Amino acid sequence: MSSRGTGLTLSLGILVAIVGYILWQLAIGFNTKVDDISTILINSSTNGTNFSIALIFIAVGLTVHAAGLMSTRGTAAGTAESIGIYCIMTAILVWVVSTGLGFALIEMGGKFVAAAAGAAQAAGAAQAAGAAGDAAAAAAAGALAVAAQTDARSIAVAAGFTQAANVAANTIGSLLAGIGWISIGIAYRGSDAKGALSFIPLGWLALIAGLILVIANLVINQVASIELASKISSISFLLIVIWSVSRGLALIKAKAKK
Repeated sequence: MSSRGTGLTLSLGILVAIVGYILWQLAIGFNTKVDDISTILINSSTNGTNFSIALIFIAVGLTVHAAGLMSTRGTAAGTAESIGIYCIMTAILVWVVSTGLGFALIEMGGKFVAAAAGAAQAAGAAQAAGAAGDAAAAAAAGALAVAAQTDARSIAVAAGFTQAANVAANTIGSLLAGIGWISIGIAYRGSDAKGALSFIPLGWLALIAGLILVIANLVINQVASIELASKISSISFLLIVIWSVSRGLALIKAKAKK
């Protein structure tokens, strides 16, 4: 890949992915807890289109970014750089695969909302029939309500397992990415490679981003909450965006000068 192509994929890919991440947060709800399955399902159904667009942006953006990052291999040639790139590639693979779980939640969300609405409607009909003295109609509507409630509970249980797998995948991906960026930071500290913002050292920027990810997912995740760890991890992702865009623009400019 040319220097210009590397710069474009490295920077544009991560920007598309971060836009997707923001859209995903808006769709799922910033204050929604990871174990609030009912809210996740309802929001997944209500904001299904935005949710789908967000997941596509994340998957495509990360894949394009991965191509650019792989193309930078050799900039700070050594073991640390190789470990860093392969760890980040694996993290991206985990994240991209986990977007499939997000699409599954969208599908479950639609069915959950329909089942819950059906249960409420049938329960209302049973109550009305009972008030009117129609025992047969009340019994039939009550049976429908129970069946719909059972369906809703079954969907919620399945969604719980799906969400648990999603959270686990994101945690593993974040840890791998953290280790990867720490390794990239170590490698770039011994390199003369610079970004468009030359006053920001790429090595230290990558190191800090990686350390935040590792600490958030190994320590804060355990002693505080997954939600807090996720919020702190977002700081790291912002630093990764700055690193990628800065390095990408520098590569594009380097090509333009030749």
